Amino acid sequence: MANPHHLSSYIVTFHTFALLHGQHANPYYTKVVESDRTFIVEKTPLEIMRDSCAHYRSNFESIINSSKVDLRNRPKPPIMLTHSNDQPLLFFPLLSPTLHKNTWVAYHAVKDAVQNKDGVSVVLKNDTQMQLDTSLATVYRQMALSHILSQRFENAQEQLRSSYYMIMDPKSSDSPIS
Repeated sequence: MANPHHLSSYIVTFHTFALLHGQHANPYYTKVVESDRTFIVEKTPLEIMRDSCAHYRSNFESIINSSKVDLRNRPKPPIMLTHSNDQPLLFFPLLSPTLHKNTWVAYHAVKDAVQNKDGVSVVLKNDTQMQLDTSLATVYRQMALSHILSQRFENAQEQLRSSYYMIMDPKSSDSPIS
């Protein structure tokens, strides 16, 4: 019988707070942290990110390359999977994005981060804490890079709203359709 707390597939959404590697006996499974629940997905974080990119009509490599261009080729770039209501869905990796054993954290979900003896305790938007095996400097760096991507997205949206107008000749716009 299948475990009811295990999913065979998963797509990242704005409810997703993190994709954690190494939280299950099977190293190819991912612990998914959402705003109101936690469960296991029988895929690696990389597979989940690739599936999510495809779901949002893009591909992982293109998104990584786009982030690298925006961030001047910095390693471990955060990525924007999609956007809704002018809000980007940004995730940052703790390791190289192409490693299957990577952990991904949602930029929008992080409220604070504190160094402790076991790494970093990240305080999430829902006031829960998530322990990560990384340094505070890494979390701060990834948050800063995510913020830059967010600003680039916001600037691009503003240009789109203000720079492009459809200009129509009033006389021709009133003409009947032939």
